[in-house]
Parts: sequence; structure tokens; C-alpha cells
Amino acid sequence: MSTVNMKKLKNLTQYNFTATFIKADVIVRERKLSSLKNIYPTVLLKNVCLADTGELIAKYYWLGYGKSLAKLGRLTSGTQLKFEARPDINVLGNKNNGDIASLITWPKNFRRLDKAYQYQAIPEDGHQLAGCILSGKQQEYNESEQWYLDQYKLWQEENGDELDTLVEEVPAIDNYQDIKVEDVLDDKLEKYAAIRSEELSDSENRKYVIIDRETKKILDDNNSLGYLKVKDAYESYEHRLNNAKERYRKRRALSWLLNHADFDKKLLEIYIEITDKGQWEDYISFDKKLVEDLLLQGNHTHLEFTSKDLLEVWYKG
Repeated sequence: MSTVNMKKLKNLTQYNFTATFIKADVIVRERKLSSLKNIYPTVLLKNVCLADTGELIAKYYWLGYGKSLAKLGRLTSGTQLKFEARPDINVLGNKNNGDIASLITWPKNFRRLDKAYQYQAIPEDGHQLAGCILSGKQQEYNESEQWYLDQYKLWQEENGDELDTLVEEVPAIDNYQDIKVEDVLDDKLEKYAAIRSEELSDSENRKYVIIDRETKKILDDNNSLGYLKVKDAYESYEHRLNNAKERYRKRRALSWLLNHADFDKKLLEIYIEITDKGQWEDYISFDKKLVEDLLLQGNHTHLEFTSKDLLEVWYKG
């Protein structure tokens, strides 16, 4: 592996680089006006090379842990990376980055070169990411560090459902068979999860789809567009599920009503009496409470629909 002559590179011109991820860490800078300290996430890279020629830029390199890299999820030591950046040859000799100059500016479009890997989400926000890195350290935390840890905990609470999902187990969009959401019943609600889709994500945006936890089949991919936020993916799918469940209940209610003509007739008689006389027994309203009481009186329990469902399909005839 030869070392590149930096003078051959054009200052602030975009190049493709490869590197090996070694570890994540934090750097601490004290605030000028207080005793508290700012904490920033950073990563240690090894063998930073020009992608086209393989020429070595730096044997080891500390790089700020930015959003573009964090989108790749949790990285393990030895992960091979590719990214775009601009070499700043004006800072040759700068010792702020250890024994090598701060050559690389504005890194972006990070990609993993390993095709098969387990994806585990990490925060993209710098404060939350710093807390994530700190959480892996076995130590007592000071006041400043605890604040970053708290930010990470908030992120975990909001995104916990996607932390145990695996990207490589999701089939390609072109290969999966559609599952009819209308056939998904209550027992399915505990079996789906939002997960990042490699097929729909790009260098700028992480896209999520909903999968069945057991079969890994895609249940909702937003018409092959994916969802930008985990929250949006869950809300959209749950809305579809609720609509499907409601339609299912009403079909069951209608089927039950058609098979219980005596109950259907009794509802009609009560409806007419309340409409004409303003009351039937102690009831003055023809509503779901009345229907619920009638079902209980007839010992009609453990039904697949609600009294509201039954009332609505009865009105629609």
C-alpha cells in the first residue's frame, strides 16, 4: 500500500475514499463560561485510502461522527466503508488529529462495503449519539455526561421497536408476495415491526417498511416509497390495520344479524316504539348502550363485533 503524495490531490476537490472502521468514541471540550463540557461523537478510521488507486492517505484518522455515517447503524470493528470527501491540503502538519493532518473535510455519502450485516439503529442526532457511545463505557458519569446519556435514553424510548430488527432478512421489494391487510387480525398486531429497507434507502434518506416479525415479509412499504420516519410507518400501518379490523367486525356483525332474524325484528320494534312514543321501557335513546343490554339479556356474549358495529350495520340494512 503506497502513500499518496498529497500535492497530487487538488485542494477541496471531491474524492472517493475507503477506510476501515475501528471504534467510536467521544471528545470533550470545556465550555468557556461554565464548568460543563461539550461532548462530541467521533470515530477512529484505519487505512484511509483513495478509492480509485488504493493509495494511502492516513494510517489512522479520527473523524467527526456525523449524520451520514450514523445512518449506517451500529458499526463493528473491521467494517469496511466508502465515502466522499474533500482533502484540505492547507492543513498539512496540523496536529489536532493526532499524528496526522486534518486532511478530510465535509465527508458524506458513507456506504458499507460488506453486503451481509445485521443493522441496528443508532441516533443520528449528535447529542444522542454521544450518549449512545458513553453508554457503552463502564464508568461513573459526571453531570455533563449524564445529560447526554439522558438524551440517548429518550431516543431509545421513541425508537425501541426498531432496535431488534435485521435488515438482511427483509426480501427485495421485487420478490415479496403481498399480504392482504384485510386478513390480518388481532394476533398479528404483536408480530409486525418497522425496519430499514436497503432497497428503498439511499445515501440521503433512510427509508422504513413494515414487516411481519416471523416471516419477514413486507406488509407495508408505502407503495414502494417507504417511510422517512419510524413513527410514520407505524402510524400508517396501524391506521390500515384499524380500518381492516373495523371492516372485519362489521362483516361479522352483518353475518350474525342475518342469522338472528328474531333479534333483528326486535330491534325494529324497539326503534319504532322509541320513535313514536319517545321511550321503550326505561330507554329513551336507540343507541349502542341499548343494543349492548339486549345482547347481554339474550346471553349473546363473546362476539367478534361490538354493539356499535351491530347498530351501524342494522341502520344500513
